[in-house]
Amino acid sequence: MENKITKTAVKKQNFLCGAAIIAASHIIIKIIGAIFKIPLDAYILKTEGMGIYNSAYTIYNWLFMLSTAGLPVAISKMVSESYARGNAREAERVFSIAKALMLVFGICGFSILFFGAKPFSKLLSAPSASLAMMTLAPSLLFTAMMSAYRGYSQGMNNMIPTAVSEVVESLGKLCMGLFLALYFLPMGIEYAAAGAIGGVTFGTLFAFIVLWTGNKVISKRLKKDKASYTNATDAKSGRQILKSLIATAIPITLGVSVFTLTSLIDTTMIMNQLAHLGYGETQRLSLYGYLTRAVTMFNVPPTVIAAISVSVVPTISAAISRGARKHATETAKSALRITILFAFPCAVGLSVMASPILQLLYHDASHSFLLNVMGLAVACVTLVQTSNAILQAYGHVWRPVVNMAIGGAVKVITNLILVSNPEININGAPIGTFLCYLTVMTLNMISIKKITGITYELSDFVVKPLLSVIVMGAATVICYDFIFRITSQYVISLLCAIAFACVVYGVMIFFVRCVKKEDIILLPKGDKIYALLVRLHIMK
Repeated sequence: MENKITKTAVKKQNFLCGAAIIAASHIIIKIIGAIFKIPLDAYILKTEGMGIYNSAYTIYNWLFMLSTAGLPVAISKMVSESYARGNAREAERVFSIAKALMLVFGICGFSILFFGAKPFSKLLSAPSASLAMMTLAPSLLFTAMMSAYRGYSQGMNNMIPTAVSEVVESLGKLCMGLFLALYFLPMGIEYAAAGAIGGVTFGTLFAFIVLWTGNKVISKRLKKDKASYTNATDAKSGRQILKSLIATAIPITLGVSVFTLTSLIDTTMIMNQLAHLGYGETQRLSLYGYLTRAVTMFNVPPTVIAAISVSVVPTISAAISRGARKHATETAKSALRITILFAFPCAVGLSVMASPILQLLYHDASHSFLLNVMGLAVACVTLVQTSNAILQAYGHVWRPVVNMAIGGAVKVITNLILVSNPEININGAPIGTFLCYLTVMTLNMISIKKITGITYELSDFVVKPLLSVIVMGAATVICYDFIFRITSQYVISLLCAIAFACVVYGVMIFFVRCVKKEDIILLPKGDKIYALLVRLHIMK
């Protein structure tokens, strides 16, 4: 049955191939995002305007997670299980019900944000953000509908529609956001921020159109082949599918929304605590703008590594559905190891090079301590992403909820203590973020070990990666200082240091044997790549 499924018109990618497609799109998205946000921050909105922009986005993100976080994963999981059993009709029924459900959620999200914009902005001590929130509201409808389409294609291990739509969404945000921000700037910073965030709404609209059109094409191809392997007799009823979708989605949504709600509370606390320390609205928004610069850099690696999370759920779910639990465990272990190999150098690089990075991007290295700490938190947050996905794929969807709630409590308590201290103020926020994700990561890894029986070899998961990034970090700092003494140019020095760091880290991970044969084999053309590495005596 499985062989028949792989012959459908939609070509399926394996776990790492799908992850590579999503990762590539996320890299492109981050480049587009940098082209959008850096000039928006440095030349148009400045820190005050970015404070307004990100205040509106905080509320949006919470509502976005409430309406879309759980169902795409649930759709992906159920569709992959249906196809693994050779039941394409059931997969189509899951998709149809999911679209109707997401339409309802999207309308609710739009209404809440649009009509609640003024109360929300007052809650955040940022009244100027209400117009931006209203402008952003329609995107909740479009993103909700997109989530159904993306979840369906991911469930078939076809990551191309998701990747293409995400790139289109980013391009729409870039073009429309910068245009509208410049157009409304003469009317004031509040209108310019609303114009910039309006780019998000246009981007989601364009992306939805792309997904809807692409799905029509794919559906026509599937109908030609579907009858050969569809088992209509054991397909679940619409009521059963709806119950399964909701039962899977609710804990996932709660897990994410607990943390986004914590972040919302966190933002509210920060703004109010700064107000109690005597900072005016302009100063509060400016300080929050500096924090969002660090958060922007902090979000780059997790966005790329999220590709593993997207791919790992349908892959593991399908393997478990077929009874291939060994393959599921190997995939989970490989996903964690690859996450570590990617996350650790990103964390160390952002931390040790925080000041030059901010100077390069924003021509302002003020409050670089924020990125020093947020950079280290990257290692934790990326592992949280992947471990959450593994737990969800194994059906333990409530465990991440509990762990995220505990981490959120740590974050709130830490910020309550540190941000209210006049000598620490905004610098306490990234410390709370780091401790939060460290807590969740630890709890998740313990949970995975208990559930799957995975063994974490100390050498492979800790010692070798840490040794590699320590050497890399030291080499990066030494290279930067050396080049800067010669050229006095921080741009040249930073670029040379980054290039040198990549070379050093690449040499180290093969020298200490961080990369395993099974990791290479999972790559597209992995057997040929492995054979080449053996011939070059890089691997045994």
